[in-house]
Amino acid sequence: MSRVILVVDDDRSTRASALRLLTARGYSAFAATSETDAVRQAAQLTPDVILMDLHLHQGSGLDAARHIKAQPALEHIPIVALTATPPTWDEKMQLFAAVLTKPCPTAQILDAIETVLRP
Repeated sequence: MSRVILVVDDDRSTRASALRLLTARGYSAFAATSETDAVRQAAQLTPDVILMDLHLHQGSGLDAARHIKAQPALEHIPIVALTATPPTWDEKMQLFAAVLTKPCPTAQILDAIETVLRP
């Protein structure tokens, strides 16, 4: 059974590229476009990894991560953050298994995902 990855990004092109990349690597990839959609789909899919844009037009990736991590059935899911703005490392960033700055090479995205999937 392939690993499930939820891609959360409101940019159609970025989302489509990520879905193509992950599907080509054998992952089952699903998409969400907003904070609410991300939380809902995380609960439905219980993905192995979430690739989360932090700046969404409808809500916040940071708030979505907080809602996901607050649910006992989902708190174990690693979230890899993607952001165009380099983050400051404070207690909020502890929600994420990795933080990648856009634009991000595909090899770096795959490496982050593979790293968090290792037992």
